[in-house]
Amino acid sequence: MSDLKTMQGMFQGAVMGHENDFLSHIESGGKISAKRRLYIYQHAYKARLRDVLAEDFPVLHTMLGDEVFYELCHRYCDAYPSSHPSLRYFGQRLEKYVTEIAPYNEQEIIGEMARFEWAFHDVFDAGDHDYVRIEEVAALPASVWTTLRFDFHPSFFMAPYHWNVAAVWSSVQKEAEQLILPEKMPEITYVIQWRRDLLSYFRTLADDEARVLALAREGTSFPDICEALARTQGEGASERAAELLKGWIAEGLISCLHYFDINNM
Repeated sequence: MSDLKTMQGMFQGAVMGHENDFLSHIESGGKISAKRRLYIYQHAYKARLRDVLAEDFPVLHTMLGDEVFYELCHRYCDAYPSSHPSLRYFGQRLEKYVTEIAPYNEQEIIGEMARFEWAFHDVFDAGDHDYVRIEEVAALPASVWTTLRFDFHPSFFMAPYHWNVAAVWSSVQKEAEQLILPEKMPEITYVIQWRRDLLSYFRTLADDEARVLALAREGTSFPDICEALARTQGEGASERAAELLKGWIAEGLISCLHYFDINNM
């Protein structure tokens, strides 16, 4: 077979487990058969992908244990073979896989942990942008606050969880003496993840913050955010809104302010 590119394609397919007649083009001889030599490459390929998934989903690995996790990796490799030159993207469909395929979809926390751990990769690789400083907000004239809206940092990610995923992840990563066990929560909880400089962060939101943060991301103005808070906070709504805004700015969540001055209309 003289076409090197065709031979390389067949070898790649054979290594990835695709059926073809690659072996028929390999000369026999030596102490190891052609079939055995191909198996060594196939095993090394799957082992490398398994190691990538173990690095990307360390707490999911801990939760499932070696045997179950490695079986999951094997099945995932078959369902979603690596198709990008960079292995950074290989695990991007793991959440989708475990939420669709039995027996993994029978345990909701598996999918939620996969989502949480993968989000750290997207958060870290997100685009850069300046952060709004508290001094910028403090310098705003009162006349613009009625139209004030916010853009959030490109790394900002917010997702709902039914299980105590963030607490479990944190206890495993910190190697706590008393690990927190998976537990389904009475109500949905929202967790945010983001990057500031070269560090990634996360935290769980209080119910009122989760509601208004979702509104703020949709472009809701600051007065409307205060109004939404008034439904639960009453007269303390404005103070609570100011507290939340100050926290978002301190954490580097907000990347841009939008407003116009009603006095100059």
